[in-house]
Amino acid sequence: MNESLSCPQVMLISCYELGHQPFSLGSTLGILDGEGVKAAAVDLAVEEMSAYTGFLEKVRLVAISAPMHTALRIGTETARQVRLLNPDVHICFFGYYAGLNTDYLINSGYADSTIAGEFESALLDLVLDVLCSEFDPAAPPEGVSTANFVSVPSMKRVAFEPPQRDGLPTLERYARMRSDGELRLAGYTESSRGCKYVCRHCPVTPVYNGRFFVVPHDIVLGDVRSQVNSGAKHITFGDPDFLNGPRHAQRVVRSLHAEFPEVTFDFTARIPHLLRYSDLLPEMADSGCAFVVSAIESLSDDVLASLDKGHVRADILRALDLLDDAGIPLRPSLLPFTPWTTLDDYLELLAFVRENDLVDYIDPVQYSLRLLIPPGSAILEKHAQAPWIGELDPASFSYVWNHPDGRMENLQKQVSLRVANDDRAGEPVRSTFAAIEEIAAGIGCVSPPYPRTVPSRRKVPAGLTESWFC
Repeated sequence: MNESLSCPQVMLISCYELGHQPFSLGSTLGILDGEGVKAAAVDLAVEEMSAYTGFLEKVRLVAISAPMHTALRIGTETARQVRLLNPDVHICFFGYYAGLNTDYLINSGYADSTIAGEFESALLDLVLDVLCSEFDPAAPPEGVSTANFVSVPSMKRVAFEPPQRDGLPTLERYARMRSDGELRLAGYTESSRGCKYVCRHCPVTPVYNGRFFVVPHDIVLGDVRSQVNSGAKHITFGDPDFLNGPRHAQRVVRSLHAEFPEVTFDFTARIPHLLRYSDLLPEMADSGCAFVVSAIESLSDDVLASLDKGHVRADILRALDLLDDAGIPLRPSLLPFTPWTTLDDYLELLAFVRENDLVDYIDPVQYSLRLLIPPGSAILEKHAQAPWIGELDPASFSYVWNHPDGRMENLQKQVSLRVANDDRAGEPVRSTFAAIEEIAAGIGCVSPPYPRTVPSRRKVPAGLTESWFC
């Protein structure tokens, strides 16, 4: 290895990863360190970039993680600031939304390159080329896109190294797990990448196209072990779907529970997987599963079909019963505003949540979420000519669309405003939910069907202090 590469000339930046210590940075630091490349990392969700100004003025490559829409919005402003400090630096964006927005990022000068898919190996090759002054934008490493060359997402299996977390902010600075009035330090890891399924609205679909990759068991457990040794009492498995590889997930959970029986965990899984692998749920509960996140999105079979979710309303009810029987809370994520959602659908969703006593199980921000259609979205394969869809707004990383029913646009704006104001004011979840019911009933010109007070029959479930959204 060239001796000059031992000097830290690389900066990795995370902008926002749902309140978790960023796995993307820890994993990349481990890969780079394994090749003798020293890099620094900053997480702008909990740190100020101004503290790293001196370093940024000297680095030769900055890599910005963009796994989600929010992170990309922050990332472009970050890239602008980096350019002002260091005009000659090579900036690479990596992650789902980096690949989907390659044209805009490069043509607008935010990025010199982008990487999507299995990013670590491609990023390592890029780093080595830049630091050795061998980078050719017309012939970049495999998986790297530039102004002169557009690559398909990298599907090369990563030779994982243990994530290196010593260079990241401590767990105390991130979201906690909240259970029975207690706050516990929460860690985060990933046991797989990609997804077997191709839901049309999901940013994973155009990148992985139904493929998924397993992170080796020993790497996953080693990463968990290092976080538990740093004080974590709870682990989030951040896979797009933890049950893509059910036996791998089972083995990981068994090992976690055997070594750390007091540590709890949560994971995300699709409704069809919860039904198909329901035999795993009792063991998951006995091993410390505190809750499961599942993207139910809607109760409307028409909406679910348009999104190709692979489940129907009846499946949601079955999954809820199965998880109840296993003693695992279901924390649904929603997509209540789509071009196919009617006002009646929205009112029915609220009624379902109240009647099934799920108010405490859903973060209020979920009731405000609106469909995003990024460049390359699978939504476009079927609906590119739909009358409700407009032009691509590249600076917003999404196509413009307008609901056929103007009342739904009004409702989304009012709910978003109320949720944001209540969150800032620290209002209880049940109070915000009741307010959303009143807003929706008012727009629908119907009497609020329930009293302002929302009764509670279920125990308040465990959850993280950071709301789940993208």
